[in-house]
Amino acid sequence: MLIGMPILAARSACAANIVVEAGTGTVISADAANHLWYPASLTKLMTVYVALSEVAAGRLSFDDKITVSQHAASQHPVRFGLRPGQIITVRQAINATIVASANDAAVALAEKVADSEDAFATRMTETARELGMTRTVFQNASGLPVDGQVTTARDLAVLAMAFLDHFPQHYPLFAQRSVTIGKRSRGTVDSILGAYEGADGMKTGFTCASGYNMVASAERDGRRLIGVVLGSRNGGQRSQDMKRLLDAGFAGSAPPAATLVDYVDQMTDADDGAPPVVLNGGNCTAPQLIGSDVIIDSPTELSGWAVVLGDYRTRGKAQQALQTAQTRLGGTVRSGQPAIIKQGSNGLVRYSVLLAGLKQPAAQKACQALAKQRTYCVALSPKILQARYASAR
Repeated sequence: MLIGMPILAARSACAANIVVEAGTGTVISADAANHLWYPASLTKLMTVYVALSEVAAGRLSFDDKITVSQHAASQHPVRFGLRPGQIITVRQAINATIVASANDAAVALAEKVADSEDAFATRMTETARELGMTRTVFQNASGLPVDGQVTTARDLAVLAMAFLDHFPQHYPLFAQRSVTIGKRSRGTVDSILGAYEGADGMKTGFTCASGYNMVASAERDGRRLIGVVLGSRNGGQRSQDMKRLLDAGFAGSAPPAATLVDYVDQMTDADDGAPPVVLNGGNCTAPQLIGSDVIIDSPTELSGWAVVLGDYRTRGKAQQALQTAQTRLGGTVRSGQPAIIKQGSNGLVRYSVLLAGLKQPAAQKACQALAKQRTYCVALSPKILQARYASAR
């Protein structure tokens, strides 16, 4: 940190973070904000930004058709389920990329804009430089792990600011709770929506190398903040990290100290190192279930109607039950957010398995489908859901 420019170092359990005032770019708090990091699915923010730039230039329309290629359809592990040769619109591809973090939709969008994903990635990096993202390099449109694809918390805040400055009319895209293409629907993977007052976008990401990342924007009393969290250890911690940072930002009244532009020069020796691998081996568990890239493990992230699939004495058995439920539900419910909530009393611990974030008809439909297979299932309203798991907070 430069002498004479004191920025509050917002200590958090994540590895890197920054909070800025939208509009001015004033840095409210930061920790390791220039340190190289793997973006994971936060990459898709730039994928969408480039696509919206094409729309603004008149070279692309939301109604334009995309023929899904074999390359796009074969993306793993988080995908919408698009088929080779399937026809979708640019709008559908953008929505699936944002809401469901669908790798197949992101690549299909990239190929529509630049004919190939490689050419699109070059365009992404060029756009990053134009925006002032000085340390960011993109090599694909989805965020799938590539050693050379890197960013920083500071650069991601610059990108978030660019969305608000250049495409305010399209920002509501990030507040969508679900996306439907044909007969298939997916719920949002952005756990901050509905869980934090004033939060209305943007994106989450996860890979074993990056840990759990998030860019969020929230507005209270006419004041908008942008937060970036990189390298949290799990999905619940990621949300808690973001909430703490935003709470401190909204509560603070410190005078402006530096802007995102100033922060380019605040490099340390540690910032020049290679991005770390945050999670690996047995510690890296992120099953790809029911259309989500992570499993909720914090009751503060539960929202909407939910179906309870049972309580188990170990997390391993709970995960097995979740996968069994996925198999048995098949295509019946596609928009549920998997959750494993740890609860304990009198020395006894149990793990509740749920699908949350549903609408009432979907929750009832899921339980009806499982009941026919003699599988335990209980649908809970939002009020009952919150009361039942309040003790786990």
